[in-house]
Amino acid sequence: MNIGIDSIAFSTSNYFLDLRQLASHRDVDYDKYCIGIGQTKMSIFPPNEDVVTIAVEAARKALRKVSQANRIDMLIFATESAFDLSKSAGIYVHRFLKLREDCRVFDLKQACYSATAALRLAKSHVAENPDSMVLIVASDVVKYSPHTLGEPTQGGGSVAMVVSRDPRILTLEDHSGVHTADVMDFWRPVDRKEALFDSKLSVYNYLKSLEISFGRYLEKVNFSAYDVDYACYHAPFCKMARKAHRQIFKNKSVENTLIYNAVIGNSCSASLYICFVSLLDNSPEDLGGKRIGFYSYGSGSVAEFFSGLMVRGYEDMLTAEENRRLLENRTEISFAEYENFGKADAGGKKYKNIGDVTLADVENGRRMYAENSP
Repeated sequence: MNIGIDSIAFSTSNYFLDLRQLASHRDVDYDKYCIGIGQTKMSIFPPNEDVVTIAVEAARKALRKVSQANRIDMLIFATESAFDLSKSAGIYVHRFLKLREDCRVFDLKQACYSATAALRLAKSHVAENPDSMVLIVASDVVKYSPHTLGEPTQGGGSVAMVVSRDPRILTLEDHSGVHTADVMDFWRPVDRKEALFDSKLSVYNYLKSLEISFGRYLEKVNFSAYDVDYACYHAPFCKMARKAHRQIFKNKSVENTLIYNAVIGNSCSASLYICFVSLLDNSPEDLGGKRIGFYSYGSGSVAEFFSGLMVRGYEDMLTAEENRRLLENRTEISFAEYENFGKADAGGKKYKNIGDVTLADVENGRRMYAENSP
């Protein structure tokens, strides 16, 4: 049975900061951002926008291409930006999508790896229940303290994927290479809003884990690295993906996978799959029948390299023009507004959300979401 990605879509904030502004106010050469880490803009999230609101928008876009959404009996929300240690953020998404009541809903967490864990779990579920569909939503918002190394890599986004039998975009292949190791390269204690990290160790372990997981992947398959036509990587910043690509593929380009991430910033669990959407939308070549490799890395750490075969006719499932308009029509904010975005309460200045759902208020820790009036 062929199982894989039947539909995919992404969303991000309606606002961005040009890194030229950040460089100027931080007294940093812009080339350090543009060339040094490969980023030019970063998505910025106002108080009424969070991982739930952008997840609903991504999921609605993905479901527009699915005629039998009533087959969805599992919703997995992958994130490291959860705001509740008990209730799944996916419950809110389930509500706004009006999915069937006999639908399993839960969150998955393992840094930026969680969406890949969700994908493997979804594949197994569909294999056991061929008439089922699984909706995966990977959604994260990344914030770091001012004047830190992480500040120019901020961003955020959400990717929604529908996994089913007889998929129309990508058929997942069975084998993968996995590597897990206890490494303190990135962590966020429960009493902190911002993560702590060891940047040098994180880069080292990302690349080491790639070498190991890719080697294990090749040991299991009956083809060589040359049979992987394209590769997508978790991209905390675009330069990291380029380093990874040079490590295992010498003569293949990775640039079309990074077009969207360069102007969104780090989206953690969604990052790898935004790279995949970028490849789908921007490849000058018909990808039908091509093998796509995926490298997923979550600090702490878990890494996995796997692959899938593109389905011929996948172009009918793309929303390339809509995706480009989304990014081109965002509103640029000033540096002063960037500094104040995180200081306002949800009930303060009204900002235009990327979709129709807004965080209306937070009362006694209870998050209250509302549908915007048409």
